[in-house]
Amino acid sequence: MAKSQGFSFKQFHINHDRCAMKVGTDGILLGAWADVSQASSCLDLGTGSGLIALMLAQRTLNTQIVGVEIDPDAAQQACENVKNSPWAERVQIVQQDIALFAKKCGQNGQLFDVIVANPPYFPQGVDCISDARNTARYTALLSHLDWLLHAEQCLAPNGTIHFVLPFAQGENLLNLTALFCIRRCDVVTKLGKAPQRILLSFAREKQECEHTELVIYDEHNQYTAEFRQLTQDFYLNF
Repeated sequence: MAKSQGFSFKQFHINHDRCAMKVGTDGILLGAWADVSQASSCLDLGTGSGLIALMLAQRTLNTQIVGVEIDPDAAQQACENVKNSPWAERVQIVQQDIALFAKKCGQNGQLFDVIVANPPYFPQGVDCISDARNTARYTALLSHLDWLLHAEQCLAPNGTIHFVLPFAQGENLLNLTALFCIRRCDVVTKLGKAPQRILLSFAREKQECEHTELVIYDEHNQYTAEFRQLTQDFYLNF
């Protein structure tokens, strides 16, 4: 439900008018899909409005969560969203470049059990109306492999990294990384179409990859039972 430049969920509200990238299905999918069952600490790289960080907070009891965001306006708004949520004592927002944050993690041994990222998707194209939206939308500054390598610097020995990406870029990343894919979900927007998004989980140790598919809309343009089940703890009308 849209409300005053924001989005209301069952247990929290996100204002995102000062964020370059708004609340969207990709972030909601990742926040609901990432496995946090064994996590005592989580890191959200490129947290934007703080959406995914707050979703992870809702799904856990005592887990400490850090969201890192380079854009000052978005980071400030994420702080406000966290403060107004039920989990303010467990979520910290850091305004910093993820490369610098990752370097410091490697130096001081601050490691995370679960790392999530909904990174910029597109190669550089026509400039957006603001530098902040350019940074949020395009991969010119950091490739998806760069994002994954920075995440790995912050990863606990038995931790996992979870990304949401366009399908082609996700398959390309699978061919570039030395990490092992342990979960993969191909996301189909509408029944009968090709996958448009991909959810990926990575770990350092090899194990059999769980490969599934999720369809968001059925042939009647209604949400599928699988999508409803995945996101029912968040969407108001589910």
